[in-house]
Amino acid sequence: MKAITVRGHRVRGAVLALVWGLVSQETYVPAQTPFEPAPLVPPPPAANSPASLPVDPAPRIQFATPMHDFGRVVSGAVLRHDFYFTNVGSVPLEISNVQVSCGCTTAGEWSRRVEPGQTGMIPIQFATAGFQGMVFKTITIHCNDPQQPNVTLQLRANLWNPIEVNPRYATLRANPERFSQARAVVQILNHEEAPLQLKTPVSSNPLLQAEVLERVPGREFELILTPTGQAPPGPTQATISIPTSSTNVPVLNLTAIVILDPVVTVSPPFIQLAPGPLPAPQTVEVHVMNQGTNRLELSEVSVSNTNVTAEVQETAPGQYFLVRLHFPAGFLLAPGQVAALSARTSHPQYPALRVPIAQARSQVSPAQVLRPPSPPQPTQAPQAAPPAVDPVAPARPARPPTEFPPLPGG
Repeated sequence: MKAITVRGHRVRGAVLALVWGLVSQETYVPAQTPFEPAPLVPPPPAANSPASLPVDPAPRIQFATPMHDFGRVVSGAVLRHDFYFTNVGSVPLEISNVQVSCGCTTAGEWSRRVEPGQTGMIPIQFATAGFQGMVFKTITIHCNDPQQPNVTLQLRANLWNPIEVNPRYATLRANPERFSQARAVVQILNHEEAPLQLKTPVSSNPLLQAEVLERVPGREFELILTPTGQAPPGPTQATISIPTSSTNVPVLNLTAIVILDPVVTVSPPFIQLAPGPLPAPQTVEVHVMNQGTNRLELSEVSVSNTNVTAEVQETAPGQYFLVRLHFPAGFLLAPGQVAALSARTSHPQYPALRVPIAQARSQVSPAQVLRPPSPPQPTQAPQAAPPAVDPVAPARPARPPTEFPPLPGG
């Protein structure tokens, strides 16, 4: 290679070519051979991976949809939905029980044994009468799936009353002498867009009659219930049916209940005294009320077989009486002794009143209760002075407290 001189130095041709390439900023890239990657080989499974573990034979329950929404439904309808499930396990699936949340929900005959890969069904029925607004009901499924022994299903519905009745049960309450004055009023509201028309109501019991009054045309109504005859011998009820122009509720039904109260009442009907003998005098008040149409009179008011005195005060002439019973100190009912407040009245159906009196037994005898307090005990005599210390014996230094016993000769 021919050498040349650069600024007084002799440089060979190869070195000069290298310098010239750096100055001209040209990069030389050598030719590369094609690269072929090696084929991927998956690593062997780990010792505790799922692929290496044996399959555990067990049933597996899987529901298509554990929750069903009925949407907006007219209240009073009976709804039904079938829950479908599949046994995705490897052994038969057994449904032992279907538990509902309340009496309004019932379960039909469900699939009790489902083979692997097969599908079962659980039918549920929901009676919506008496419900309003958004309502949720739960159903618990008990099965032999070790991972899901208890599965909770849910029903949901938005219950809507196109015609609202308030209250749903009409109550007529009175006593036999004032039964003709009983009266019940029921409000009926229309929540539909179309105006509502109510026809003549029909009562299933001839003792009650019903009348509909339209307060706001097509929107608000009142149902008036009144008696038609004499009071029945006891509580009774009737069904009031009203034909309507609504397609959702073509017939509106509600229940009317008649409750008869006694004409003469006594409160309290039973007297319970504190355990005897009583340490101090005690007064008990008894109220006698007449809710009939005739004036009432009381006579011969007393407490049988006792030294209890009775004081009668007529707070409202012929209607209300206050009876005060004064029990003396030391009062005690003997075992087997029967005591009661008794009185005679002027009412032909209630000629006599009787209020039983009871008293709990005490563990303390009457002599102990009436015994005067014992005199104070004399104070104890002062303890004798400790023996004098022998001045001849040398004083032993005080030993600090310790949990170990002293050493011998210490």
